Amino acid sequence: MAKIRDFATQQLNAEERTLFAALLAPGVAQAYDETEVAGFTMVEWSSGDFPDDLARALRQARIRVTGLDP
Repeated sequence: MAKIRDFATQQLNAEERTLFAALLAPGVAQAYDETEVAGFTMVEWSSGDFPDDLARALRQARIRVTGLDP
């Protein structure tokens, strides 16, 4: 966790840290019995479905990811 924290604070800007945290939170919550992470449920995804499901979830949440090279 210390390496992840160091990476996030030293390499990512505020928006990137927010997205990074949102992506990691479910895994961190599952790894620890007692956690401050709340409001997440685990969903079984096949690796083939994940990109489309993630894109759909981002659209439904009205989250736009900008500044990425195609």
